[in-house]
Amino acid sequence: MLKTFAGKSLFITGTDTDVGKSVITAALALCLEKMGYDVAVYKPLQSGAYFEKGGLIAPDLAFVRKFSKTITCKCSYLLEGECSPALAMKLARVLFSLDTIKADFTALRKEHDIVLVEGAGGLLCPVSFENKLAMADIIQYLALPCLIVARSGLGTINHCLLTEKIAKQYGLHVNAFLLNRFPEKTAETATQYVCEELARYTDTPIVRAEELPQLTAENLAGIFQDKIERVIG
Repeated sequence: MLKTFAGKSLFITGTDTDVGKSVITAALALCLEKMGYDVAVYKPLQSGAYFEKGGLIAPDLAFVRKFSKTITCKCSYLLEGECSPALAMKLARVLFSLDTIKADFTALRKEHDIVLVEGAGGLLCPVSFENKLAMADIIQYLALPCLIVARSGLGTINHCLLTEKIAKQYGLHVNAFLLNRFPEKTAETATQYVCEELARYTDTPIVRAEELPQLTAENLAGIFQDKIERVIG
C-alpha cells in the first residue's frame, strides 16, 4: 500500500534546459491528482512568457493547465525574454527577493496537500545577478528535496554527476535521477547501458520515464503510477 504524500513538496530541476522538466512536473501533478491529492504547481520564476488576451502567460504552467483545470498554478516572477531569469529580470528592471518566493510557496503549502516546484534550467541557472544567486539557492532556501531530470543518452552520466555534485555543495537532498524520454527500444549503446553505468557512480535512485507516443492526461499520469514513491520520497 502506498504511503501518504500529504504535506510533501518536491523541487523539479534538471541537468540543463529543455530536458523535459515541464512535462515531468505535469505528469507528477496529474498522477498525484488522480490519486486524490489537492496539488499545486509553483514556478518561482518564468522567463520566456508571452502575451495573450492582454496579459503575460507562463508557458510551463499553461502546459499543466492544458491537461487539468483543477490543479492550482502560480508564478511569482513572470518575465519576457528567452534567456535566464536573472537576465530577464535585469532587462525588466525587476528586483528579485527570496522572501517573496518563500511567502508564495508557504501560502500554497498551507492550502494544498502537495506542492510541486518547477525550476528553470539547471541548479546553477542565474536568478539574480545583483546577489549572485542561482536556482540552487532557491531550493536551499525552501529546504526542499529535489528530483533531477536528465536526457537519456550520450552525456547523461556526466550531466547527472555534475548536477549531483553541485547539489551536495549546497546541502540539497536528491530523491532521484529521472532519465526522461527513455526509448522502449534503442540501438544507441550509450542509452542501452546508461542506467547501470550511472549507478556505478552514485547511490541516488535512478528511474526512467519512457518516451510517450502521445501527450494525454492519462498517458502523462501513467508515467509515475509505479514510480511515485521513489520520486516523492
